[in-house]
Amino acid sequence: MDDVTERPIAERVRTVLARGAAGAVGAGLLTRPLRSARVRDDGVIVLVVDVGGMSREAGESAGVASAGGSASVEIVDTVCTGRCRESGGGPSFAVDGRPSAQVRRSGGPRSGSPRAGGRVTPCDDDCAVARGVVTISGIVTASSATRRRRLVAADGGGSGPNGEAGSLRLSELQPLEVSYLCADGAYVIPRGDLAAAAVDPIGIDEQAWLRRLGSDTGLAARLALRSGRQIAGTRPWVVGIDRFGLDLSVGSATGVREVVRIPFEQVVRDSEDVRRELTALAG
Repeated sequence: MDDVTERPIAERVRTVLARGAAGAVGAGLLTRPLRSARVRDDGVIVLVVDVGGMSREAGESAGVASAGGSASVEIVDTVCTGRCRESGGGPSFAVDGRPSAQVRRSGGPRSGSPRAGGRVTPCDDDCAVARGVVTISGIVTASSATRRRRLVAADGGGSGPNGEAGSLRLSELQPLEVSYLCADGAYVIPRGDLAAAAVDPIGIDEQAWLRRLGSDTGLAARLALRSGRQIAGTRPWVVGIDRFGLDLSVGSATGVREVVRIPFEQVVRDSEDVRRELTALAG
């Protein structure tokens, strides 16, 4: 498992969806925010679509995730590694790109944050790591009536991106094509493979794991040294974890950063397994 392409792509996609990661739903010329997309065991994908700001009549006539219409879904496989929390400001965004609950409540980052006193900006490339893009196209087979719901950000309490309540619609999508585009290439995942894929027990909590690993300031450096990397003048950082291994971002003398795959000796299932593997890898 020392090659990132050897990890099951169908499992990666199902894990991303199981997180409830948000994205966008397109139907015709309209694009609406997607609050979550989860795969059932029969392969049907359940969508929670935000149709706030549209009347029910407009939504139905426009075919926004309505039964019988076609729809496409795009979800960026992104996690916050926690580096944005080092200053004590908290992350500037939740998993789906909305402002975090803390930022919304305070009106901005805490004092002491490099973002304090100015406009909140997204995490930089060393913090917010995008691995790939999940795209799904298919036919909507069922759709609920639009209902008012309070939109809750991934980092806890609150409502929608501007503090408002939203209108949500629950829809079922029969996928015709599922793909995953990443640096290693474009992959088409058969519906049956996606339905049969397991959810990675470590990857589903990846963002929480990365924040925990980032709290050990010397871990990434030890991992880089053990893997034979020179780290003088650079700052390694753990940017990914799943049941097969770790992804480590390491700088170079030219300033260019690369992601190094560090495989586990054995596939892990829980925190005890992860602790054992980290001890073996980093001492």
